[in-house]
Amino acid sequence: MLNPFFVVRVMVASSLFAILPQISGAEIADDKKIWTTHVEVTCGRPVPPQAIDETKQFTDVTAALGIHFSHRCDQIARGKKEDRQIMAGGIAVGDYDRDGWPDLYFSGGSAGQGALYRNLSGERFEELAASAGVALPGLEAAGALFADYDGDGWLDLLVTGVNESPSTLLRNLGNGRFTDVTTASGLAGLSNSFSATFADYDRDGDLDLYIAHWAPPQNSAQLWRNNGDKTFTDITQQAGLANSEMNDFSANFTDIDNDGWLDLLIAADFDTSQVYLNNQDGHFKNITTADISDENGMGTAVGDYDNDGDMDWFVSSISTGGISGNRLYQNRGDGTFADVSEKAAVRDGGWGWGSCFADFNNDGWLDIFQVNGYGRPAINYQGDNDLEASVLFISTGKRWFRSIQFIEQAEPWGVADSRHGRGVACLDYDRDGDLDIIVANNNQPPLVYRNNGTENSHFLNVRLRGAQPNSEALAARIYVKANGMQQMRELRAGSNYLSQNLAEAHFGLDDETVVEELRILWPSQQTTVMKAVQANQFLVIDEPNTRVIHSGDATAETVP
Repeated sequence: MLNPFFVVRVMVASSLFAILPQISGAEIADDKKIWTTHVEVTCGRPVPPQAIDETKQFTDVTAALGIHFSHRCDQIARGKKEDRQIMAGGIAVGDYDRDGWPDLYFSGGSAGQGALYRNLSGERFEELAASAGVALPGLEAAGALFADYDGDGWLDLLVTGVNESPSTLLRNLGNGRFTDVTTASGLAGLSNSFSATFADYDRDGDLDLYIAHWAPPQNSAQLWRNNGDKTFTDITQQAGLANSEMNDFSANFTDIDNDGWLDLLIAADFDTSQVYLNNQDGHFKNITTADISDENGMGTAVGDYDNDGDMDWFVSSISTGGISGNRLYQNRGDGTFADVSEKAAVRDGGWGWGSCFADFNNDGWLDIFQVNGYGRPAINYQGDNDLEASVLFISTGKRWFRSIQFIEQAEPWGVADSRHGRGVACLDYDRDGDLDIIVANNNQPPLVYRNNGTENSHFLNVRLRGAQPNSEALAARIYVKANGMQQMRELRAGSNYLSQNLAEAHFGLDDETVVEELRILWPSQQTTVMKAVQANQFLVIDEPNTRVIHSGDATAETVP
């Protein structure tokens, strides 16, 4: 398989045609090894030594990468406090040091502390949380999210807290360290917080914030407008959101009706998942219909799974005890959704938490990975859901009654782990051209699954550098035409459940070696078009007609 780490920096002034030089890959042969791992767990089920079969699509390489962190919890009485603790466990992914390699941050739990793993060229990770100022001991941490909230070109870190622990906003100083700016930003005192998502919903250039609160107090603050001066203002009620009516777990800003304005999809417990349409005036309209029928929405994945040019929505839920399971909501093209869960064969997924859309076999169709499990380790509970394995729904690319069908393949592909999965991130951490999986477990160590690749398949990876303050060009859409189909990705700093994917676009190209057309619709609504783009490249593209400034970056350039 071709697995180069090439980055091509593309500077375009407008919607011009550009032909990129062909980049040849290098064949890299990995030594085949059988890894045996043993870990200790402070509370919950011990994880037994496990032999890994590298002949499968995915290999557990957690220990080999030097990741020895474990999420930890207190042993406390039953009730909502314990519920919040055993629902925690998240991972943020982002290139916080801007060296081109995605780094990892794991939330620590109520009895542990956070872990920041710097990526050493895809071969190993080094843990730097204490020296970076992000260990946060004593915080009952739930989830985490990287995003450039202040628009200086460096990814900052938000760590959410549950029970009496507040959420913490940490500003990246650009020198490997972070500083706590929670109080200065106006976000002090936020508790019972789960997932978070940053986006420019009002199109004023800076990133606003939505924070989910399960079993929230009355009038809990969820939507925070960025004031453009490193501070936020609570505008939940003014924006028309339901606040205390929701038991929300995960939210994503995404443009569901293709009007250029970000709408809001919220997965929430107890029949309260909701769809909000952006009115383009700072307000949202609740357009939730009876089609949104999940009973216990937890994790979410947003993506164009059927390659028809609009954003679809997968909600992980519970498939036990009379609860009817996951939902796949297919966008009808106008921002309304049809429930196609049964047709797509994705309803039965166990006790679902984090999920993500990703093309794991590079065939041009988005697959779905979902982690599962639920137990009460504080009282050594082992119920029907304690040993549920993760599920992997692989897209067939074939339609049945207008919906793409999936086949569950977790066991044969090597990802059917039965630990207490919560958060999940799908990304190419080793930059070899295929998407890997990282799972954040509750009360247990995480898992890093390396994708062993699909022989002879090709890919294209695109990262955008937007104009400040939206330095990652969040909300941009990237379209690729190849192999007789068009794929679309939308860049987000959103939530899979307490976790995120990288804000970049990965396209599987199957056996195609040239992309016919690459088109970018920027947040500014400018368009960049490129023709005859060679496959197997990692592209970094600057926003056109804009000065792109990255503080401390000696290689920054100005686009005419």
